[in-house]
Amino acid sequence: MRKFLVLFFLFASLLIVPESFSKEVASSNIDGDSTTQKLTNTFGTDLTKKSKDIKLKYKAGKGLEFKGGDAFKLKIGGRMQFRFDSADKNQEKRGSTSSDGSEGVSHDFQTRRFQLAFSGYAYSPNIFYKYVICSDKNGTGCAGADGIGIEDAYFGYKAGKVLKVTVGQMKIPHTLEEQTSSSSLTFVDRSSKHLTFERDHGIKLEATMPNKKFKVIGFLGAGLGGNNARGSSHADVWDKIYVTRVELTPFGKMKYGQADLKKSDNMKLRLGASQLWWNGLNVNYTGSAFKEEDGSTALDHAGKLDDRIKDIATAYSKNGKTQLTGVTYLDVTSRTYDAGFKYKGLSGEFEHTTLTGDESILGNGKESLDWTRIQGNYHITNGWVAGYRYGVRDNSDQTKDKIFEHTYQVSKYFVGHNLKINADYGHINEEQTTGDDKQTRTFRIQAQLKF
Repeated sequence: MRKFLVLFFLFASLLIVPESFSKEVASSNIDGDSTTQKLTNTFGTDLTKKSKDIKLKYKAGKGLEFKGGDAFKLKIGGRMQFRFDSADKNQEKRGSTSSDGSEGVSHDFQTRRFQLAFSGYAYSPNIFYKYVICSDKNGTGCAGADGIGIEDAYFGYKAGKVLKVTVGQMKIPHTLEEQTSSSSLTFVDRSSKHLTFERDHGIKLEATMPNKKFKVIGFLGAGLGGNNARGSSHADVWDKIYVTRVELTPFGKMKYGQADLKKSDNMKLRLGASQLWWNGLNVNYTGSAFKEEDGSTALDHAGKLDDRIKDIATAYSKNGKTQLTGVTYLDVTSRTYDAGFKYKGLSGEFEHTTLTGDESILGNGKESLDWTRIQGNYHITNGWVAGYRYGVRDNSDQTKDKIFEHTYQVSKYFVGHNLKINADYGHINEEQTTGDDKQTRTFRIQAQLKF
């Protein structure tokens, strides 16, 4: 499968090479009836470098658009999410305070997300780009950055509606909930325990059937996460991430996004599956965590990649694998299956994701955990949507270590997802091997403005 993915990228690159030449150079060196000319005509080589007239327009949620024919297009937009959070932790249990100090009541206001986005095309409508500056949780971090960071920074080329290649920092195309923008959720936020890899630097190739009913996505990433560079200690390391994702939409194209705000008369359905490989991580297993080779320095993979390594370390320790320690290689794999539908105001999603770590040098073997999410929503009337989400995470193959999430929501949409208020009530129950379960009850309300 990996060799197939690499060949896929190389083949796409060969197809895209003609775009780098001007039409004059191409026509002077190739026969008009040749196969190369036919490919050139198919993918196009006109690069428009000037524009006399600039047109200006605005559309809610799409931003302010400056367009100069085929020479360029620039959209400037942004969004802000302002939130109130309230959480009651372990208030059902009136015993002694736990060692981690998890009891208590908290209330908080926060700017959950703030983003400025720049997107469009340059030289040709086929050469696209996007750049998003972000600040999450009152400026404490974004996609692996400290404070203000870069969420997306990529550009690419599309050959009609069939083939598209993208390079830069982007989402790893794996789990469904992460592929869905946080601006297009019906709940206040994504599930708190979902297994996502977030962003990485790399190259992505998408091939879509002309009828838009089947898509194949390939991704090759550096394995560093977002807003991160390889350190000097990683000079001889190549922690690449491979992802292959397939999607079937038998009733036509279906975008990522929750809630059926248009009350679709025709059924929309998406079935997806994805496999991720992240192999050969040079680490030191301490018995409770994976560290750098020195055994004390934390791994510097930014964003959610760190979290996934911590999850695997937790699975090892829960299964009593704490004696065989030292420098080793860790192979990480993940598989996910998902489905989504929309019809006459009713919408739903399902996904199941597994995460596996395999350490073979020390002899600790494999450990896995998994996450399952099921949710449904109904557009009642005039932008009012109600729904329920259930999630369960199994942290290892041991008993009494599952985490259950139950979330109920009500939302009001004024201008679609661009201007809305989401509110939800959640209950999280974390099983404990000994003692009472840890329980958290949350209430959240969030307003979003996207322009």
